[in-house]
Amino acid sequence: MDKISAIIITKNEAANIQRCLDSVKWVDEIVIVDSGSTDSTKLIAEKAGARLFDFEWNGFGPAKEFARLKASGDWILSIDADEVVIPSLAQEIKEAISLQSDVTGYYLPRQTNF
Repeated sequence: MDKISAIIITKNEAANIQRCLDSVKWVDEIVIVDSGSTDSTKLIAEKAGARLFDFEWNGFGPAKEFARLKASGDWILSIDADEVVIPSLAQEIKEAISLQSDVTGYYLPRQTNF
């Protein structure tokens, strides 16, 4: 089966990051790119076993690309620190990438809750 890396960009996300990390613990690798957190974001990420990289902020695009380059997975799941992957979506992702096909990417629907 192909390897999945989750990539997450952070800055002062201590209030959110644990929930996000718990929701992607099924992936093979978690890569966090942090842009100067002064709270406990990095400590929480390290305790969760994430690969952590510092990045001087110069925009979302460059930060996501930096994270993608640090990831070693065949598939990349890009998720924000305040987002979660529900179990049914995790299962759907695993099933989709287990199929041998010409597909090179997927869009995920989002649901916003307040």
